[in-house]
Amino acid sequence: MSKQFAVPIDHLVINVLKEMDSAHDVFKQLGFTMTPRGRHTMGSINHLMIFEKDYIELIGLPNDGTILRDELLGNPIGIDGIVFQSSDAEETYKTLTQRKQSLLPVQSFSRPVDLDGKKVDASFKTVRFTPGQFPAGRIYFCQHFTPELVWRKEWQAHANGTQAVAGFLVVSKQAKKDAEQYCKVSGGKLTKGKHGEYRITGEHYALVFIDQAAYAKCYGPLVCDDHGRVSFFGAIALKTKSLDAVRKVLSSADPSLSGIRWRDEDNRIALQVPGFNTLLEFVETELV
Repeated sequence: MSKQFAVPIDHLVINVLKEMDSAHDVFKQLGFTMTPRGRHTMGSINHLMIFEKDYIELIGLPNDGTILRDELLGNPIGIDGIVFQSSDAEETYKTLTQRKQSLLPVQSFSRPVDLDGKKVDASFKTVRFTPGQFPAGRIYFCQHFTPELVWRKEWQAHANGTQAVAGFLVVSKQAKKDAEQYCKVSGGKLTKGKHGEYRITGEHYALVFIDQAAYAKCYGPLVCDDHGRVSFFGAIALKTKSLDAVRKVLSSADPSLSGIRWRDEDNRIALQVPGFNTLLEFVETELV
């Protein structure tokens, strides 16, 4: 019998609100290659960290007094969203509706990309859930119409060796309930791990659900601020080709990153990104 995998991850989102300049510099110092700044038609701005098949998006708001994206304003700085792949947004909408999920209308938008002095539009459709269903943050599906404008070789090589998203951690006072809800949305099979965690497995990643006590025990002073939420996104695990590459980046980081906290043990490097309430964990093997 073939293994039942969850839907592939398209990208993960970190909300930086109006601190995009600082966020860009911090993540660059951590060894990520950053794409040029983009601007969505609905008002948000972004930089991406592109891997082999997925990516991390820094999303924020402009400081020029123009239109602001309201759905970002109500969320704190930090890990903000998980986005699953969709090859057909309309079909995804239909499938999720059949699963009794409450959805917003399919959303179409774009952002200009400057390639060799020529502006072209990267375009997308997303399927979003009505607000309030997932207390940890935003969950949605994304269809790319122009993937060649996102996954470009010049943006996929990183000094810290990152190649892919390996895992995503949800911390919750109702871990089993949340895991069951995410499983209904993402597909795959829900299992219980050897440490009492709940897991949903994708082909190249794992969604892991734990309670706050287990989170604090695992990460100690590196944990993210829950901002009083019942559930929140606690960590992003990244597969790197070499932990030595991560060590080299951290040991030679600019003095402006002096406030960074990190831990190197058990073949993992975990770090709290200073100022952005984001915990990253680098591993050399997949977590599935």
